[in-house]
Amino acid sequence: MKTLSVEDYKRAGEEFWPKYWYISKELGEDAKVEDILKVMETIGGIALKQQLEDKLTGPFGFNKKSKEKNEDGATIIDSAADAPPGTVAVKDNGQWAAYEL
Repeated sequence: MKTLSVEDYKRAGEEFWPKYWYISKELGEDAKVEDILKVMETIGGIALKQQLEDKLTGPFGFNKKSKEKNEDGATIIDSAADAPPGTVAVKDNGQWAAYEL
């Protein structure tokens, strides 16, 4: 296993410290490091659960939002790379659309 470099710590710290200081501020000046870390773990679990619920409560199956079409009936896409197989991406009036071959 590769040892962690200082750069690895810096990258992880960019994500960790704002969360740590947020919880520290919420708990107050007298909060102990151990208490802050326990609350971070608990809130992190709740946040992950909320993300999962948000992901699962969206439309699914036949209830999915229908894709937007242009005046030619082609599906509007964000970029040429988003064109599904069997289609060609064409940009018209500043908007990408996927036309069937």
